Formats: sequence, structure tokens, C-alpha cells
Amino acid sequence: MKSILQVSKNRKVKGVLISILFIFFNVQSFALSSLPLISAQEVTPQVSNNQVSTDAKQKDLAQQGLPKKKSPQKQVMLALEKAKLSQIEKLARHLSLAEQYAAENKFELAYLEKKAYIKKYRLYRKTKHKDMIAKLTKTYEVDEKNTVNEVLKSRNAVKLLRVTQIKEEQKKQLDYFIWIIILSLIFILLFFKQLKVRQTLIKLAKTDVLTGVANRNTLFRHGQRLVKKYIAQPFDFSVLLLDLDYFKRINDNYGHQVGDQALITIAELINETMRSRDILARLGGEEFVALLPFADENKAKAIAMRITEKISQYDFSSLGINEKVTLSIGVASMKKKSTSFDDILHGADLAMYQAKKQGRNKVISYQSIASLEERRGI
Repeated sequence: MKSILQVSKNRKVKGVLISILFIFFNVQSFALSSLPLISAQEVTPQVSNNQVSTDAKQKDLAQQGLPKKKSPQKQVMLALEKAKLSQIEKLARHLSLAEQYAAENKFELAYLEKKAYIKKYRLYRKTKHKDMIAKLTKTYEVDEKNTVNEVLKSRNAVKLLRVTQIKEEQKKQLDYFIWIIILSLIFILLFFKQLKVRQTLIKLAKTDVLTGVANRNTLFRHGQRLVKKYIAQPFDFSVLLLDLDYFKRINDNYGHQVGDQALITIAELINETMRSRDILARLGGEEFVALLPFADENKAKAIAMRITEKISQYDFSSLGINEKVTLSIGVASMKKKSTSFDDILHGADLAMYQAKKQGRNKVISYQSIASLEERRGI
């Protein structure tokens, strides 16, 4: 009898301990989870409704005669949803069994079911937490990649803008360089043109327009320079004054244009006969003057004789002149330092007029007529 009472007493104690542990695990499960506990009654209708809806859809598709085809993405989604539902169903079964065993006072079995529920619930929470972290990480990585892409795009845009600016600057610099070259070429051309014009003006200022030989101003400038040089260091210096015979008759008979052409031809013939150091100038009208440095009276007379012979033998018929053209030449040589260029030129002029008096086409030296003419001390 005592053994029977003791056994019943032990069973009561054991049942009390199991109920205490069951209550403790219930409290612990509520404290660990932030989500409410899921009951079997809440889950089973949803599952059944889902099953009913899927069955109804399948029946409709069968009635319509359409093939049951699903895309791979939909199949994966359905598999994931089924996996979640299976986990929730298992948790709900453990809860419903625990409640059923507790109602039947089978506290040990209720304790084991509750313990299995808590273990699986913790695993479910961990898995869900990991999935959430993975999803957040993936979202963060995507956002970070998008941010990096945006930064790279902005940098590329800045680089493209900078490249465009550099190209525009290079183009502007090239345009400036081209303009500078063009302006430089224009300036150089204008400079050379101005220089050419200046040289032409200088030449016109120094030369006779008609014949191209030195003009009156150049004659006196060179003559005075040679006289000063003779005074500083004496050397042979002579002057020829040449005058075309009967030039007025040529102009009257053949015209002034033919007379001008005759003067040009005579200037060319005289230049061909003279030396390279000699200077030929047109004094005016049909008169020419030749400056002969380093030539004494005899040498000057020889040059003058060659000139008269060349002119008298030249055929002017190409100009329309059918008569002989001759020159009268006066020669004067410098003998004293006190003589000026005007004095020696005047002496050559007197000798030239004496040559005309003696019949023209002659060469007369001033020294040969000095006793008959006025003396200038040359």
C-alpha cells in the first residue's frame, strides 16, 4: 500500500516539475523571439486556403485545356514559398502537439514538443536573420556600386568636359598662331613692298627718269665728293661734258618721242664705252656729264674719242633717224687742290662749246684752249 502511495506521489511531483518546465520554456520562447508565436490554428487555414486556391487554378487550367507551364523564376519563387510554409507548418505542428499534450496532462511530451519548437524557432530566426543581412548586404553593395558608377560617370563627364576645353583652347591657340603667321607675312610683304618703294624712290631721286643714268643732283654730289677726295689725297680726275649735235633738228624732224629714244640709246652706248668705276649723269636736255676718277687728261681724251666714234658709227635707222648722230665733248682735268667741282665742270663746258665751234663731232680739252678762254685755275 505504501509503495502504491509513494509511486502516485512521485508521479504528481514529476507532473508538477514538467508543468513548471513547460511554463519556463513558454516564457523563454516569448522572451527570445520578437515575433509572436504562431499557432497551428492560424497557419492551417492559410495553408488550406492556398492549397484550395492552387487546386482551383489547376482545375480551371485543366478545364480550359491549357498546358501547365511555369517559368524558372516562378518555379524558384514557388519553391522558396513552399520551403517557408513547410518551416512554419512544422513550427505550428510542434505548438499544436505541445498544447494537445498539455491538455491531456502529458507534460513530458508537451515539454519535448515545446523544446523542439524553440530549437527550430531559433534556427528559423537565425536563418531569417542571415537572409535579411545577406539581402541588406546585397542592397548595400548594389547601392555602393551605383554610387561608384555615378562617381565614375561624373568623373568621366568632368574629364570629357576638360578634354573639350583643352581641345577648344588648342584650337584657339592654333587660330591665334595662324593669325600671327598671316599678320607676320602681311607685315613682311608690306615691309618689303615699302622697302621696294623706298628703293624705287631713292633710285628715282638719284637717277634720270628718261635715260636711267644719274641725275643732276647725284652728279653734283658725286663730283663734290671726288673733289674732296682729290684735295685729301691727290689723284687723276677728269670730267667729260657731252652734248648731242643738232638735237633740236632731230626733235623737229622726227618728233620728241624719237628724240627721247635717241637720248636713251646714246646713254646706253656711252655706258658701254666707259669703265665700271666711271659715273655717267644727265645734266639736262641733251647734255651728259661723265666723271672719270683715276683718269688724266690723255686717258680722258681717249675715252671721249671712243665715245664719239661709237656714236657716229651707230645706225639709228631703227628709231626712224636716217641721218648721222654725233656728239661734241669737252674734257677738263683737275690739276690744283683749290679747284672746285663747279670750276672743273665750267672748264669742260667751255671746251665742249669750242668743239662745236670747230665743226662738232670733236673732242676738245680745256687745257688746250685755256689761253684763249677765261682762266679758272683748273
